[in-house]
Amino acid sequence: MKVSRKCVAMVLALPIALIALQIVGHTKTTLTELSTENNISRPLHQQNEEKYAPLISRFDQLTMNNTYDAYNLPKEDWKKRKKKQDNDETELHYHDYAIFIVMYHKTGYVLSRQLKKVVSMLEIEANRPNEPTLFNANLHTNYGTDKITGKRFAFDTIGGWTRSAFAPRRHSFQTHCPRGYRHEPFLLKSGQIYMQESPDLFCDVKQLERAILARRAKIIHFVRNPYDMVLSNYLYHSQEPTPEKWVHNDDPCMTWYENKETLASNVLPSIGTDEINDKYFYNIFKMCRSLYQSKSSMWNSTFYEHLLELDPGDGLRLATAQMVAASGYANRHKAGGDVARMANNIVKLKELQSYMPSEVEVLTLSTEEFIKTTANSTMKFLDFVFGANNTIISRKKRWEAAQLRKKQFEKVSGKRRDSGKGSNMSPRENAREEKRKQSLKKKASHFTQSITQEEKETKESLKKLLHSDKDLAPILKLTETLVNEALSASAKVV
Repeated sequence: MKVSRKCVAMVLALPIALIALQIVGHTKTTLTELSTENNISRPLHQQNEEKYAPLISRFDQLTMNNTYDAYNLPKEDWKKRKKKQDNDETELHYHDYAIFIVMYHKTGYVLSRQLKKVVSMLEIEANRPNEPTLFNANLHTNYGTDKITGKRFAFDTIGGWTRSAFAPRRHSFQTHCPRGYRHEPFLLKSGQIYMQESPDLFCDVKQLERAILARRAKIIHFVRNPYDMVLSNYLYHSQEPTPEKWVHNDDPCMTWYENKETLASNVLPSIGTDEINDKYFYNIFKMCRSLYQSKSSMWNSTFYEHLLELDPGDGLRLATAQMVAASGYANRHKAGGDVARMANNIVKLKELQSYMPSEVEVLTLSTEEFIKTTANSTMKFLDFVFGANNTIISRKKRWEAAQLRKKQFEKVSGKRRDSGKGSNMSPRENAREEKRKQSLKKKASHFTQSITQEEKETKESLKKLLHSDKDLAPILKLTETLVNEALSASAKVV
């Protein structure tokens, strides 16, 4: 026989109803007795107040110093309390920090990875001297913990030569913070070095604070003078053959992301001014469209073909428009918009440091500084990562690594020249030397340094053109100011 759900519910509800009736009846009886005992001389609520007065008084005493306001202190008070607590604790180990290294296209992509390798080699030399090949610089992730004991001997490194720690030039459309390649959240953990190209730091400072899971974070921000940055970008990609393939498939004027929001809409809250606004970025878009595939003879030409066929002035303007306003969506986020992105991130990191002054440290470095003073700049980087007073990685070891880095840079950039050879070399030696110079020249293309006086003069004339360009000069000047301010603030760091 089937029983309906309604019948079951009624059967279960009946005992509960009977119990409720008994409680109500008992309560009425009690109240009647209380009223009779006091001859109904006073209302019942007054009798209850007198009965429970001692308990209420004791409760007030216990909660007097624990009001709502005491649990909702201003943020400044919480920071003071946390700072006092941290000062009472033992000194932090450098592995208690998360290291977040940020760079952009043409601001030290190769340099930053070489410096990360120096950090790993110093740690392995100090803590695992018998395992010099423990870390593979080509791997995306290397772990610095002992597999048996779990004890940390080096930073984990996340981000290799071909991939960053998080997806570059992409962000969560919900939080507007950077995201992983598979939409993983943006989180920074202690004991890890993150190599990150062109992050979209479009979220507010509270979201960034939540992302720092480590007790502390050190952020190293590689920047560059924007005029040098865009000029280097143009000269680098207009080489024959071009070093990177994405220029064959890019639309340099595409400014929007997958969800149709634009790069400008994300950076303007941070860097917008009366002059730099939505209309300003739209004018850059129109200028870009006037140069790209606008002539009948170039309707089917690629971005790279435009860089080769346009006169140098227009080619530079097109490449710079791509580097200022393009989102990167057209080339699968390989490049685009890094000038505006760099300016935005300088502002965001400054806000984060002000919001978390005792938890977040920011060091801004320029590629120009590394080119001029390689050893000293490398030492500054290492002191920031390890701490200037670190005894595990001694200053002597750090300085030796900085000197070695200087020699390697001079070799690759072609600064060093062999002496005492020349006309005394054999034909075979001459051929070998010419091959070596061509190889060095190709490697030095990442720095696009001038080799001849004619090239220097060409660069200067192109820079003057950018300074006077009504569409591009305002954003470049603003970014230059932000870069100089950030470098000046970091001059006394370490």
